[in-house]
Amino acid sequence: MRTLTVFAQLCIILCLSISTSHVNGSDEKPRVGIVGAGISGASAAYFLRELFGDDVEIDIFEKQHVGGRLAPITISGHNYNAGGTIIHPANLYMINFTDILGLTRDTNPEPGRLGIFDGEEIVFSTSDYSALTIAKLMWRYGMDAYNIKTWVQEKILKPLTRLYEFQKEGHAFSTVEDLLNAIDPSFVEFSKKSVKDLFKGEGFSDRFIDEFVTGAMRINYGQTSSIHGLVGAVSMAGVEPGLWNVVGGNHQVPQGLVKKSGAKIVRGKVTAVSLTSEGSPPVYQIDYLPGRSTNEDDMNSKEYDIVIIATPLYNDMSDIKFEDFQTSIKQVPEDFHLTVASFIEGEPNTTYFGVDSVDSLPNAFFTTNESTFFNSFTKQKPVSGETAEKTVYRVFSNKVPNVNELKQLVPEWSDIRVVNWMAYPEYPSSVQLPSFTLHEQMYHINAIELAASAMEMSAIGAKNVALLAYYRYTGQYDKIDEILTKSDGAQKSEL
Repeated sequence: MRTLTVFAQLCIILCLSISTSHVNGSDEKPRVGIVGAGISGASAAYFLRELFGDDVEIDIFEKQHVGGRLAPITISGHNYNAGGTIIHPANLYMINFTDILGLTRDTNPEPGRLGIFDGEEIVFSTSDYSALTIAKLMWRYGMDAYNIKTWVQEKILKPLTRLYEFQKEGHAFSTVEDLLNAIDPSFVEFSKKSVKDLFKGEGFSDRFIDEFVTGAMRINYGQTSSIHGLVGAVSMAGVEPGLWNVVGGNHQVPQGLVKKSGAKIVRGKVTAVSLTSEGSPPVYQIDYLPGRSTNEDDMNSKEYDIVIIATPLYNDMSDIKFEDFQTSIKQVPEDFHLTVASFIEGEPNTTYFGVDSVDSLPNAFFTTNESTFFNSFTKQKPVSGETAEKTVYRVFSNKVPNVNELKQLVPEWSDIRVVNWMAYPEYPSSVQLPSFTLHEQMYHINAIELAASAMEMSAIGAKNVALLAYYRYTGQYDKIDEILTKSDGAQKSEL
């Protein structure tokens, strides 16, 4: 056998090096900067670690606490979920996260009867007896009460099963609209009409929409049946039985995911993202004030190959500057909605609701009238799963209520905590869905919130962005923005 020439040996070495190195020509680990350590940022870090393995360095910038909008509130030594309170049994990512992290699920987080209050009286309430509840539902809403469950299962939950399958197979999409079209084209159609028009077109009665549907919109999104149909349909899934939360608090999920990912938390406020090199891939610089500093002389900066914005880039929601880009980086042109959660330790005013005893009072109320100062009134259970010594109620409202308003609900209290935050978008009746991609290798997970805002939606957006970043970094473009048919992949209920 002839000895290889020096030239041939060099060719073999060169070919081997090309086949085993990243498409960008560097063997260095990609550097990923994630802005925000809420559920979307934490999920993205976890999914990136799954995709890249040890070959990635991940920093997560967080100016407050890991968990974002999932922070708990403490009253009399007990913790309660303030934001992101309940999770649907069909939310496979959240279920998978709790399994991976060894967390326990409480499948009875807000037990008891449900009432619908129109501002003057209770127009409907469930019973402790399921047969009686069914009879009352049929009497007031006819077949709508049955049909809504079937409709949500067929139109929302079953298509979402398809989403889990194609994400498991590694398909990724550049825009929210392309992602929704891959799930089911009807999802995009739902986002172009109000939930009221959607459900009227599906044959549901005005009474059911004005009471049950509107009540669900007010408790879940603080808004009415004028919001777009997709977020409204997702909201209706949130009033089904089997809802759960994490024993000890839902905030443990993002905290556990950050730890599992091996990402480094960088404490500080991000002030700017700039494009320092327009090569392929580009290089970005993140400027931030470390810790709690407000002194610009303390400004630090770090460079990254991939930047993921995991905080809402919506009107007035972010003051991050994007510098040295040839085209402007635009925020999503929608406002965010203020949600106020008042946690009150005390006994409720039963006469306000027109009943004569606490035992006759439903444990949770929807409200249907926009002039009512609160959206919902719900008896709370500590996240520990234990029974608190004193009863705590949570009042959701769209503004900070005054003392006199709260005393209509609970005349005397031993403790009160009020938390307000910008919780989710102000949803229009029809929406122009945004892109996940802000620039080459720069992404916005929270773009998905304009379709619907929920913990699971954040995880879905994070998975999609992680796949986009991984494929583009490694030059695997064949699974980005593929046109999928319903026959692609079998529908499964596991990850």
